[in-house]
Amino acid sequence: MEFKKTTLIALFSFFLFNLTNAQIKEEVTAVQKTLPIDYTFTDGIFSPLGIITAIDNIIVESGTLNISANTTFATITVKAGAALTVDAGATLTASLLNLKSTSSLYSSFICEGNFIGVAKYHRHTEQLGTNDLISSPVSGQLFESFALQNLNIATSGLTVAFAPFNTASGAYTNYNMLSNLLTEIESGKGYRSATTDNGDLIFTGSVITSDVNNVTISDAAAGYQWNLIGNPYPSYVDFEAFFNLNKSQFQTGAYQAIYGYDGDTSDGWLIWNQAVVDSPTVIEKLAPGQAFFVKSKMGGGTVEFKSSMRCTGDSDDFIAGRSETTSPHHGFIKLNSSSNDSNYDTQIYFNSNATSGFDPGYDSGVYGQSAPAFSLYSNLVEDNTGVALAIQALNPDSMYDAVIPLGVNASQGQEITISITETDMPDTVEIYLDDTENSTSTLLTDMDYVFTTDSDISGTGRFYLRYSSDALNIDNTTLDELNIISNNSNDTIEIKGQLYNDTKAELYDINGRLILESALNSKSTTQILDVKYLIPGIYVIALNDNTNVRHSEKLIIK
Repeated sequence: MEFKKTTLIALFSFFLFNLTNAQIKEEVTAVQKTLPIDYTFTDGIFSPLGIITAIDNIIVESGTLNISANTTFATITVKAGAALTVDAGATLTASLLNLKSTSSLYSSFICEGNFIGVAKYHRHTEQLGTNDLISSPVSGQLFESFALQNLNIATSGLTVAFAPFNTASGAYTNYNMLSNLLTEIESGKGYRSATTDNGDLIFTGSVITSDVNNVTISDAAAGYQWNLIGNPYPSYVDFEAFFNLNKSQFQTGAYQAIYGYDGDTSDGWLIWNQAVVDSPTVIEKLAPGQAFFVKSKMGGGTVEFKSSMRCTGDSDDFIAGRSETTSPHHGFIKLNSSSNDSNYDTQIYFNSNATSGFDPGYDSGVYGQSAPAFSLYSNLVEDNTGVALAIQALNPDSMYDAVIPLGVNASQGQEITISITETDMPDTVEIYLDDTENSTSTLLTDMDYVFTTDSDISGTGRFYLRYSSDALNIDNTTLDELNIISNNSNDTIEIKGQLYNDTKAELYDINGRLILESALNSKSTTQILDVKYLIPGIYVIALNDNTNVRHSEKLIIK
């Protein structure tokens, strides 16, 4: 009997022990289900493995996370370079959507369906001194909440480094902590801003999923028709689609383009126009929160951002690489002038839609009203009006014999280096820089041209960019031995010396227009060109023989 009692107690204890363990396991499991889990999405793979619930957090590290059905998460964070999309008909619900960026990468959020929740875009913004042109990627935020949330925004007293450009006054207008507290940060509007730590400015609000059609631009004279606008979406915007829709609202002269601040060159401006669109070397996507300048047509206009322009991307603002190749583009170079800490770029494109004269949307002037004190630019090859061009497009027919007037602005005593920093040209094309002051031709495809200014220089007339199909053979350049003078008493140009090949003389005015062309007699040691019909001024004469040897120098005709 005692044995049986002991046995029963042991059996009961065993049963109670196991029952308690089972209950504990259930309790633990129940607790685990109430604790959120952080899931990471990396290039299509979630980690850890499991069933994601509405209490869990999602971190999109890379790739594109697509939501195709009604889904609820606690929070979602999209890292710089990654993307989140919501299909039409689907609803994404989250208490908070965090969108991240760095100085060179931006996250994207494209919602074709519905998003319920609050979005915060952490927009990288340069430090005070460099500044940035930015726009809000969300809507509905007052300046008060923005300023209180971003204590790293640069300030001076009550003045905040957050300023729209007032075209009516031609100046930036910094916001004030008192008078602008209830001012709404407008969608599609650009602002100049800066931080104290080279960090992020956080925009908090609603995500725009529809078109933004009411961005007005002004032709006010004080601001020279310049307007600062910006991408209103938390995603990239396809520039080609944007430009094709809105270019009729921009000035139809040499400013049918957008001007983005890149902080890289001394002028700080990177320009996109139709020639850039057509080029396979650049992919044109406006980054989230990216602002830029446009010049309004006469009478003002209205710019539209369509939701269909939204796209994903992983590029920097105004810096990227393009893979498409079907286009009228035939060639491109970026020419750079540098000295100490200053540098300036100008670009030449060859495009079957362009001519040697002015082409709206293809030829674009430098930002501002004139080229700055240190700058490099070009003038039109034909019908030149003197506009300093940051981008010039030419027809491919002139790719092998174009002579482009260059403008160089620099101060006395500066050592200047002119070089090709980017190129997309056929191997058969050689590119020379002709310096008529020093009577030199430098093959820029082989070496840079370096010189020191004896005095302040500005404008065109001294430097020419010349394209040729064959390299210049310096060892056989007998044209350099010729003596070329302007005989002002006889109104002639005299070319003295022996010619060994059939040679052609070309005379250009200071704007690069061909004024005179004449075949020279190789059997004579003296050639006379009649120039009595020319007005006094500075000209450039270029000699070419049938071996593609070339010599050029400047002449003054009085």
